[in-house]
Amino acid sequence: MEGLELTRLNPPLATVARLTPRGRGAVATLRLLGSPASLDAGDPALFQATNGQQVIDQPSGRLVFGHFGADSPEEVVICRLDAETLELHCHGGDAAVERIVRELSERGVVTVSPWQSEPQRVDSLETECLAALANALTPRMANLAHSQATGVLRRAVMAALIALPNLVKTGELLRAIWRWREVGRHVTVPWRVAVVGRPNVGKSRLINALLGYDRSIVYDAPGTTRDVLTGETAFDGWPVQLADTAGLREAGSAIEAEGIVRARDYLATADVVLVVVDRSQPATRTDRELVAEFPHAILLANKCDLPEAWVDPLPDDVLSISATTRAGLRRVGEEVVRRLVTEGPGSGDAIPLCERQITCLERAIEAADQGDCDGCRARLWELLGSHRVDGMLPSDL
Repeated sequence: MEGLELTRLNPPLATVARLTPRGRGAVATLRLLGSPASLDAGDPALFQATNGQQVIDQPSGRLVFGHFGADSPEEVVICRLDAETLELHCHGGDAAVERIVRELSERGVVTVSPWQSEPQRVDSLETECLAALANALTPRMANLAHSQATGVLRRAVMAALIALPNLVKTGELLRAIWRWREVGRHVTVPWRVAVVGRPNVGKSRLINALLGYDRSIVYDAPGTTRDVLTGETAFDGWPVQLADTAGLREAGSAIEAEGIVRARDYLATADVVLVVVDRSQPATRTDRELVAEFPHAILLANKCDLPEAWVDPLPDDVLSISATTRAGLRRVGEEVVRRLVTEGPGSGDAIPLCERQITCLERAIEAADQGDCDGCRARLWELLGSHRVDGMLPSDL
């Protein structure tokens, strides 16, 4: 009961947008996003259905006739599209629409443009989700962003709010969102995969084969790659940036030395490292040093299409590949994905999609762990982008 009482004290932010053009017309259509509580509240309720049921009890997809407004009610038809989306159809013309919008505004509903799902606020959750959708790098990531933009993330955060003051339950619900933060970060930014090895082991040819086009110059002279060259692709729908780094060895010139420095800088921030060795040649000191330096890297024994000359023992999980014939490259992609995404989110999982959302979640979890109910609530309203509307706090609505 305490959670239900909280919902009445801090109702979810709702918005209304006019979908039909201004001016005269037979019918005008409004779209409401958010809780239907604003229509059910009051005595009498703002909307009274002829079937006697409250809006919140009306099934999705059914046209419901009723009356809107306390004084001189307007005849309207509503249809709930889902739990948080409702369309209201009234007589055309500006007067009827303006009257309905005004009465909704008096109940705390905010008017927005039809292409917005929230008022213009730089920290609006839905605005951020739509931005992530517009900039998603692959269809898989676009699907994840779309589900968040259409209410999955907001509903999950609202469930955590409603669970207050039960901080244990709220913390569990927030951690269920928090666990997908790395996936959310990479909806619009690819994971970084660095390819390293001594010069002339086939790194550039491997990059080109994985990308499907010639991004790097392939030449037999050691030190040909003097900078970090990157190209983007996707493995099983997960976006990655592959980096072709300068061959790591003692530099033969100032230009090559700068390339090695840049390679080291990229390696420091890489999510996965691929160490490439040439199995058609005996192991060198540089090969051994690189294998030892990156013990958690994916080790690739290249040129498996040539007679093997490598005699040093290799770990059991080494992948034998050929950048020339493309043998084993599918396994490379599968192993990269296994390292990056040990488990993928389901279609109904809530995912934070930007650093602001992740930071708000982190602070809300910290507040819950510290027993700070008010602080947790404030952070969640901030996450929703609902901590202020025209200078009002949610508790004022």
